[in-house]
Amino acid sequence: MTRELIQAAGKEIEAGRSAFLVSIASATGSTPRAAGAMMLVGRGGLIGGTIGGGLLEHRCIEEAQAALSGNGCPAGKAPGSSMTGFLRSFILDNRTAGGLGMVCGGNTEVLFTPLLTSAREALERASSLLERGEPCALLLPLDGSPLLSLREGRQPAASLRKPQICSENGRSFLSVPLASENRVFLLGGGHVAAELALLLEQLEFPFLTADDRPEFSGSGRFPAAAAALTVPFSPEALKKAFCGPLAPRREDAFCIMTRGHEGDAQALRFALGSPASYIGVMGSRKKRETVFSRLEAEGFSEVRKRVTTPIGLDIGAQTPAEIAVSVAAQLIAWRAGRL
Repeated sequence: MTRELIQAAGKEIEAGRSAFLVSIASATGSTPRAAGAMMLVGRGGLIGGTIGGGLLEHRCIEEAQAALSGNGCPAGKAPGSSMTGFLRSFILDNRTAGGLGMVCGGNTEVLFTPLLTSAREALERASSLLERGEPCALLLPLDGSPLLSLREGRQPAASLRKPQICSENGRSFLSVPLASENRVFLLGGGHVAAELALLLEQLEFPFLTADDRPEFSGSGRFPAAAAALTVPFSPEALKKAFCGPLAPRREDAFCIMTRGHEGDAQALRFALGSPASYIGVMGSRKKRETVFSRLEAEGFSEVRKRVTTPIGLDIGAQTPAEIAVSVAAQLIAWRAGRL
């Protein structure tokens, strides 16, 4: 569940509109999405999120709408009223999957959880924890009751790391981790960066940009950026610019693609001084050796271990758009824990 979905849920409660959180509780075999995938559905249909698209998602949206209109919550009733949720099983064998317009097969359980005013405190707390980069998980009762609660902790238990069914006080819950978003720091605003920014927006990677040239920075060039700064590439200047809530975290990534060796080395000094778990640099292997040797001599002993270069998957990319695709693919793999 993303911060955007949490915020959307909060807005529905604030506006007095009833809604359902629709979650994949379990999935076996070949299914569209794994456990923990979630969407928010109101009387008007899908509000945000996805459980995989296709006719399965469409059918679940219809069921949520029907429940909102007639299952203990008549139209016009406030979200603080009594609502009932439910757990639905879909057995997607070849025949059933075909009937749903899908070629995959497997078994999926979908949990429909009413979103009531009682959930406001848990959602606000979750949003606050995510803002600080602290792990937490939303606990959704498997019996469909609207008693949302939160599990949190600085040292994540298993239920804070991956979706799973757990038990507390004799009740079963679906535990859905709420992870801080993986932001991308795009240092360098050239042609590849411009193409990559378009992909990052589509892939729902929040990103921040910086370049020392006004014509290659700013919100005019990167309108979707959370921050688009004109700043020198020195580590001191970057640290001053990206501070407070903009400071890089362990969940974040760096894509360094400045116009030369010096800019790359400067940006790398800043990135290596951060806890970011992915650092990629655009350039040739010869350039890598030049920059790495220089940084190792300065005491950055982990530069070869922490830095990926040339950045991106090796797909024979040539044009800025192709290189951006290769970088975006590598970022997807990193976000999915495949690197």
